[in-house]
Amino acid sequence: MNFTITYSSWALLLCPLLGGIYAFAFYYKDKKTATLSPFIRWLAVGLRFILVTFLVFLFLAPLIRSTKNTTEKPIIIIAQDNSASIIAGKDSALYKHDLPKAWDKLVSDLSSKYDVRVMSFGEHAKDTMNYLYNEKETDISSLFQELTQRYYGKNLGAIILSSDGIYNKGYNPIYASRQFNCSIFTVALGDTTVKVDAVVTKVDNNPTAFLGNTFPLQITLDATKLQGKSTNLTVTEIETGKADKSASGVETTEFTKPINFNNPVFHQSIPVQLNATSPGLKHYVVKLAPVEGEENLVNNRKDVYIRVLDQKQKVLILSTPHPDVAAIAECINSSDGFEAQSFTPDKFSGELNKYSLVILNQLPSSTMAMPELLKNINKLGIPALFILGSQSDISEFNKLNEGFKINSRGDKGNDAEAVPAKDFSLFTLSDDSRSYFSQLPALSSPFGNYVSSPSLNVLCYQKIQSVTTNYPLIAFNLSGSEKSCIIAGEGLFRWRLKDYADHKNNRFFNEIINKIVQYLAVKEDKNLFRIHCPNSFKEDEPVEMDADLYNPSFQLVNDPEVSITITNSDNKNFPFTFSRTSNAYHLNAGQLQAGVYHYAAQVKQGTQVFTSKGEFTVTPVQVEATNTVADHQLLYQLAKEHGGKMVFPNQIADLQKLIDAKEDIKPVIYTHTSYSPLIDLKLVFFILLILVSGEWFIRKWSGTY
Repeated sequence: MNFTITYSSWALLLCPLLGGIYAFAFYYKDKKTATLSPFIRWLAVGLRFILVTFLVFLFLAPLIRSTKNTTEKPIIIIAQDNSASIIAGKDSALYKHDLPKAWDKLVSDLSSKYDVRVMSFGEHAKDTMNYLYNEKETDISSLFQELTQRYYGKNLGAIILSSDGIYNKGYNPIYASRQFNCSIFTVALGDTTVKVDAVVTKVDNNPTAFLGNTFPLQITLDATKLQGKSTNLTVTEIETGKADKSASGVETTEFTKPINFNNPVFHQSIPVQLNATSPGLKHYVVKLAPVEGEENLVNNRKDVYIRVLDQKQKVLILSTPHPDVAAIAECINSSDGFEAQSFTPDKFSGELNKYSLVILNQLPSSTMAMPELLKNINKLGIPALFILGSQSDISEFNKLNEGFKINSRGDKGNDAEAVPAKDFSLFTLSDDSRSYFSQLPALSSPFGNYVSSPSLNVLCYQKIQSVTTNYPLIAFNLSGSEKSCIIAGEGLFRWRLKDYADHKNNRFFNEIINKIVQYLAVKEDKNLFRIHCPNSFKEDEPVEMDADLYNPSFQLVNDPEVSITITNSDNKNFPFTFSRTSNAYHLNAGQLQAGVYHYAAQVKQGTQVFTSKGEFTVTPVQVEATNTVADHQLLYQLAKEHGGKMVFPNQIADLQKLIDAKEDIKPVIYTHTSYSPLIDLKLVFFILLILVSGEWFIRKWSGTY
């Protein structure tokens, strides 16, 4: 324990100097103490001297510096693959019974010297090891990303990865692991034996088709050790009964083809064209007939769900070539029910009335005002989406009265980040999407003063140089029955790139653009009760949907309780109740088995009862059954690159010796230095009390008071 003061060390000389001056001056003038013996008098002077010296020292605000050492054990991560492919072979009993015991013993042995953390992984990493082996996908790279986020800057000693080396999601674990400097040990599970197997590897298809058209299926087949044998490939439509009818389905064979395996390692891609003869949700089964000697028949089949729509709404995009337009068009064309057609303004000569929405990218511009086209759009009542940018003619845009005007201050732009508005209610965005806005790159917005009208409904405001303004970035304007949207900035393609870089998909970008397009293009729904449910879910993700309830004044309310019954193809009912959000409803029904489901939702408002019905599919995730041949080479390379070793399940006990032998896996000692005021110590109070009391007692005893 050391003392330190904020003043110069010379200030310490003032303490005894002032203490001595005060003590001698006090007792020199006090004639009552003159009769005391020299010893008693000097003792009283000394106590007064020490008291004043100590008080002056406390006025210098001295601090106590204390140092504490803490030892952090090396962290050992044990990550167990919990995917279904682990128990696809003959050793499933070993992995369910013997493997957990081996891990429990190793954890117990390591815990005395190391901080052992256990995890399991499949599609995502979890903090438990339940040995259920029920994960539908394996993403080892996401495990490494999770470990990086959790243990960055900590004393991570080693990672023990127990897996069969098969991954079917994410990217190569070898590259994902190169962000670690610690040792990686691998436990090789699964069977590397190549077996007799015929596989429907994948079926590529569009999720929607249109009535009267043909639509393609691209079927990929693989087979091993079947040279000289043959089988049949069939595509069958399953017509299941409705929720109030028999669940038994009628099977209709739409395509058949004999398959001859002419190589020990067989691969073939087969295109199939099917006809969309009736609207609705269609269930197709792509299947290879079993071949003698096959053990795994699960991967002989793929289920495909396709929604056949009556018609497709068209969206017109007018723009000069721009990456924002390409990003928006690709998003629209990948959605259900919409088709984007792009033209440069000078090349468009078609009929406007066949379009449900017109997107004008940086139009009107300084070189192309297009007054006649804009007049016709307004006359026909076609919703419009305006994207403002460096080429926009702001003065011409202001004349359109689209909900706000910009008092432009030159041709410069502002880098504006998106901040979601709290009171936006035209449609619902997921909580993840609303929070993700803060991570998006800025758009380049026109520089100027924005003046909004009361008819404007803002989705996102502009954040300029860390200051959240009331300038709209994405906003909607409703004038009578005419709807429009303005995105006051260019650079949307960067949002799409950022989304893919972070999530390896474009789910966020697609959600934003699709909901804008749907709100503008879809004809107004006059129903007071509405259910918003996606057409399809994967069986390893929760079934989630939203509901809106309006009062007669078309204001969102959520006082009444909304109930829903979900019915599967076996006529089994699953009742749920929606949870309330700020002004709407949300349902998370959890994961459901693959199949076709119908739902009927109901709510009572006053004396009226509203219902909404629909259907959705839960598509099976079968990738774990597609490939069951363990990849021990990947595990060996992973361990070798990180100074570890690959072992087998019967060698798990050897991992303790291997870890102990690593000289770089050792505890880290951290030194913590803290400062606290000396006056905060209770001891200071008692010292002062003793000094004051001692002097008082001497003088009282000697009769000088």
